[in-house]
Amino acid sequence: MLNDLIKLKKANIKSLNQNWLDWLNDKEVNKFSKKSNKIHTLISQKKYLSKIFKSKSKILFMVVYRNRDIGTMLISKISKNKSECEISYMIGAKKLWNKNIGTKIIRSISNYIFKNLHLKKINAGVREDNLPSQKILLKNGFKLKKVKKTDIKKNKRYLKSLFFQKVKK
Repeated sequence: MLNDLIKLKKANIKSLNQNWLDWLNDKEVNKFSKKSNKIHTLISQKKYLSKIFKSKSKILFMVVYRNRDIGTMLISKISKNKSECEISYMIGAKKLWNKNIGTKIIRSISNYIFKNLHLKKINAGVREDNLPSQKILLKNGFKLKKVKKTDIKKNKRYLKSLFFQKVKK
């Protein structure tokens, strides 16, 4: 629980709606996503969700603001052996960008991962040009662990991926 206005709730097949598809197909919302060039449909998303719900290494949450779904939070690559996982997130409702929601949901999901999943490390990867996400991770105690080149070109140069990690204290 974040506060009365912002919550994380486990996603289910009923979470899939036109708003979610609109976010996924919005070039601005997904400009940092690996899936930004893909066209998302109800059928493709149902397949995606089916795989997630069957997986033992993934948990998908909806980010809810004032009882309205505004984004997603995915815990993936859950490894009890390595005691770690990876997170990825999206705030699809552009009117709610720059409202500190990302910072709050990362704090909340970090607590959930450490207390409920009993993992010791949380990993997150972002492109170097995704400054808002970098700030959110740093505000939440994530440290930069690794930098790698990508195959994504912008302004005639290859971008880098930045890999952050938070370790349970």
